[in-house]
Amino acid sequence: MIFSTMVSNTTHGSRRALMSSRHCVRHFLLLSGVTSMMPTVTNAFTANTRNRHQPVASIHRRNVHLPKRNSIQLSSSSNEEQSTNSVTGPIYEMMGADNSTNNIPNIQLFTKEGCTLCDKVKDVLSEIRNDYPHSLYAVDITDDDKQVWFEKYKYDIPVLHMDDVFWAKHRLTKEEAIQGIEEAVGGEFEVRQGDPDAGRLEH
Repeated sequence: MIFSTMVSNTTHGSRRALMSSRHCVRHFLLLSGVTSMMPTVTNAFTANTRNRHQPVASIHRRNVHLPKRNSIQLSSSSNEEQSTNSVTGPIYEMMGADNSTNNIPNIQLFTKEGCTLCDKVKDVLSEIRNDYPHSLYAVDITDDDKQVWFEKYKYDIPVLHMDDVFWAKHRLTKEEAIQGIEEAVGGEFEVRQGDPDAGRLEH
């Protein structure tokens, strides 16, 4: 009972309780005849009480390196610029048997970056270009100077023109490609029906 009372009083951090507890310890040890333990026990209670009232050591903050907001914005702007690169220009150009472009049909592919259907059309035309020579040019409808084409074809790419005349949209089979090129070479190509015009339909 004496030992329990001593512990309870010490935990309250009171100097008066500490002195009383130390006195109780000495008295208890004297009664028990264990005088050799007096310094050890009393010092332990003193140290315990001091530790309870001692302020917690300050914690040093780690050096955490966070990315600057400006660098993120710059990176985002850079990605936007890369994603809006124009694809306008020749995809390939062919020459005739006389090393000239005479009688070589020019096909325009209206497209934009990332158009997977457009890639399929390019593959079809590229596969037959040696047997049915023609030149293929990409027209990026998202270019600033292609606003007219964007308004017409924004929902329908890929769109194909044969020598500046509407030919096909959405897809192209190998048979359709061969037929169109042969007609163009023979001067028999005629404009197809179904030239899309999204801008006109929206107004």
